[in-house]
Amino acid sequence: MKVIELNLKDQLTALDDVSIAVGYFDGVHKGHQAVIQEAVNQANHRGLKSGVMTFNPHPLTVIKNQPLTDYLITSLEEKLALFKQMNLDYVIIVTFDYDLAQLSPQNFVNQFFIGLNVKHVVGGFDFSFGHKGAGKIQNMDSYANGAFTHSVVGQVSLKDEKISSTLIREQLSLGHLQYTEKLLGRPFSIHAKVKEGYKRGREIGFPTANLEVSTDHKVPKLGVYAVYVKINGKNYEGMASVGYNPTFDDQHEKPIVEVNIFDFDDDIYGELIEVAFLKYIRNEEKFDGVDQLIDRIKKDEVEVKNFLSLR
Repeated sequence: MKVIELNLKDQLTALDDVSIAVGYFDGVHKGHQAVIQEAVNQANHRGLKSGVMTFNPHPLTVIKNQPLTDYLITSLEEKLALFKQMNLDYVIIVTFDYDLAQLSPQNFVNQFFIGLNVKHVVGGFDFSFGHKGAGKIQNMDSYANGAFTHSVVGQVSLKDEKISSTLIREQLSLGHLQYTEKLLGRPFSIHAKVKEGYKRGREIGFPTANLEVSTDHKVPKLGVYAVYVKINGKNYEGMASVGYNPTFDDQHEKPIVEVNIFDFDDDIYGELIEVAFLKYIRNEEKFDGVDQLIDRIKKDEVEVKNFLSLR
C-alpha cells in the first residue's frame, strides 16, 4: 500500500489507472467499508489498481476555523492501519485547507481525479465535494466529461438506523460500546503512547498505563471499561478508566485514560499501544478514601474478568 500526501499546490504525478473510494472516513465504519470494498471490486472487475482518497485535517477544523475537541473516532494513523488491512494499492491523503475548501466542484475533479489518472470513483450516497459541498456524487458524470466512471453506494443501516460517524460518536458518549462495535465492525479503540502519570495505581496495587490521547480524539463516556490491550503485537486483557480521578481531587483539562493490564508488569513508558474498549462497567465515582476506592476496583476487576472470560 503506497501512501501519497498531496496538497492543492503540488505538481501531480499521474498514478497507474486506479479505482478510488473518496471520503473522510472517520471511524472507517461498516458504511465506509462498503464504499471502500466497492472501489476494490470495481478495480478487480476493470483491471485497475485500488485506492482510497481521504483528507487531513478534518474539514470542520478549517470550515469552523478552530480545533476539534473529543471528536475524531480514528486518528489519521489509525485510519491508515485500517486501510492497510483492506488490500488497497494506494492511499491518497489530500491536505484540507482554506484554498481547497474554496475550490469549485469542477476544479476539484480536474485536479484530484482527472489529474491523478483516476478511472473510477466510488462515493457514499451523501458524499459531496467542492466549495460548500456543491458537487454531488450523483452528478459526477457531468464533471467527469467521460474521463472516468463512478459508482454510488447506498445507505448502510443496522436495525433500520443509518450507520454514520455521528451515530457512533453519540453511542460512545452514552457508553454503548457493544452497539458501537456492531456499527464499526470491530471494537472502538485508541492507539496512543504511554506517558508518565501520578503512579497512584501502583501504590494501591493496580498499576496503570496512562495514555497520551490527542485532544481531538473521541473518548468514551467517563467510567470504567473492560478492554483488550495490544502491546508489540501481543494481546492482553485489562480494565480501563476514563475520567478525572475525583477521589484525589486532581485538576485535569480533559479526561485521563488509564489502563490496568492484567498479568503484566513491563516498563512500557513511551511505547505505542492499542486499547480496545469492549464493555462499559460503571460510572466514574468519587470515593471517601483510598480504601473505598480499592474495594471498588477489586469488584470491577472481578466483573471485567467474568465478562472477558465469556467473550
